[in-house]
Amino acid sequence: MARPRKFFREVKLDGLPLAAYRRDLAAIRDRNLLKDFLEYTHIRLGLLAPYDASYPLIEPRELLPSFEKNFSEYKHLPSFSMVAFNRALSYQEEIFQFDLLHAPEEGKRRSVREDLDRIAPHLDRDFRSDFRQQFAARDITDLANYPELLEFLFHMDRAHVVARDEAGDFRLLGVYGSFPSDLDTELKALGRKLGKFKKLDSASYEREREFIYQFLMELYGFPIASERRTSGALFARRLSRLKEQYLIKVLGASDRTITSLCGFEQKRYPLVEKVALIPLSPSLAEANAHLGTGGFYVDSKRRVVILKVTYQQHKYNRYNVLEDRALSIVRQEIIHPDHGGRDVNLNILKDTKRTLKELTDIVRGEYSGSITYRRSDLITSTKTHEERLKFLSAWLAKNQRRLGAYGQETFEAAKKLIKSYLSHRDYREVFAKHRELHREVVQHLAYLHQVQQLQPLEKLAQPGKRQPGLGPSRRLALAVAFLEENRDQLPYFYPDLFQKCSHLFDQILLYPYFRKLLAKESPPASSFRQRVWQLLMRGEELMAEMKQQHDWIKVEALRGTPFPMVVSGPWPPASPKPG
Repeated sequence: MARPRKFFREVKLDGLPLAAYRRDLAAIRDRNLLKDFLEYTHIRLGLLAPYDASYPLIEPRELLPSFEKNFSEYKHLPSFSMVAFNRALSYQEEIFQFDLLHAPEEGKRRSVREDLDRIAPHLDRDFRSDFRQQFAARDITDLANYPELLEFLFHMDRAHVVARDEAGDFRLLGVYGSFPSDLDTELKALGRKLGKFKKLDSASYEREREFIYQFLMELYGFPIASERRTSGALFARRLSRLKEQYLIKVLGASDRTITSLCGFEQKRYPLVEKVALIPLSPSLAEANAHLGTGGFYVDSKRRVVILKVTYQQHKYNRYNVLEDRALSIVRQEIIHPDHGGRDVNLNILKDTKRTLKELTDIVRGEYSGSITYRRSDLITSTKTHEERLKFLSAWLAKNQRRLGAYGQETFEAAKKLIKSYLSHRDYREVFAKHRELHREVVQHLAYLHQVQQLQPLEKLAQPGKRQPGLGPSRRLALAVAFLEENRDQLPYFYPDLFQKCSHLFDQILLYPYFRKLLAKESPPASSFRQRVWQLLMRGEELMAEMKQQHDWIKVEALRGTPFPMVVSGPWPPASPKPG
């Protein structure tokens, strides 16, 4: 029988083997060393130790923002939450509740018994006897014992706490912690700050609440799901405001993903990182044979790797073409299961070839995987047309910001694939049975097409972004040319996108020199200024004409008049979304 693999056996931290920190040979005093120690420990015991042939792997898509709600709860798999502070604790002054642990004084074992007594009641009865026997004469606050103790902490439904002792060493100094979570106050404050909620306007609150909730949670790397993750996100938000240096880590038994929120650098938002076990596609594995020869696979038959993803938050801008972008991917790393080395050369999550291959499988009904439709319906197959349309709708909604930002060639390829399915003659009868689902997918695609069309104007209007050879006058000329070229299509845009188009052009006009020229009733004497003045007049004229036509279209759409959405090429029309 093959011996079980000892993961991370070759890892070294600060010049010492990882195992040295598990044998009480070295204390941890550096916060970054603590972060690395916890990362390897949590991956080894939280992800790799329970891995077997039936382990429910994470689909790479699940690590892409926005994050999907998980419907399956794998209660046999590890789960935990924790917070680490880069300071000593002051028990009564802390802003959350937990049971305090004490490092034993030299020569005294009383505190060891007291610590065991604090933890044991929070464990299931089946674990208490083994727990007491295993740690009867050991200091459970020492991080040398932390990996072994995790086996029991995994069964505790609240958080554990790591902080510095009086000597400056990091220790486990708290258990059964409850992170405060004032979700109501946070949601309403953020909604008002972003201009989505208006005082005494319940209709706008009802309409925009879900968007604000999702944006808030995504800033901290979580979907709208589970109290453990919600409280972790809101606690990190509160600690950041207090200028704390902290690290929050959460592993859910449903998402099988370790999420880290690191606030050690005291920035506005914590650093968001996720680690999970994922399967590589056969084509990606074949194209990167060095992963197999280099020992990067946890399971070579299933092509399983340890993937770590690092994200970056984005400040909300209501006039971004795709305004819901709270988070984006900045780094992907495959972690070696033996020495912990990183391969950072693979683009697993943002690979356009993979995206088009996935889309091809969906429209053909050959895709094997799952997706959440409207946050309540788990779609696990694309065999029937109803399932396929729901899958497509959810897939387009999840990937709209990514598709909208793709180059023209890639986007056109994706659009062609979807149109070939939606306009297929042989499927007309079945689409008639699922008319609303079909229309929903059509509208998603129409919306994305319009987003793509607005990308050039958005780039021209970006304030403070200098581009060689693109001064204010050149930006204005290109913007007016854009309006001229798209004047017949823009009035048919969805109301929110037309409004953003109008604002983007207004952003270009904010240049002080342009404001001075606009104030003039007659052309300036200088030929150059005269050309700029004419461009300004033409731009404003075009926007006024298009706005008038757009308003008429909105009124007619509300009356039920069908209008073709601009997607280019002959295919089934869809009505504009009411404004």
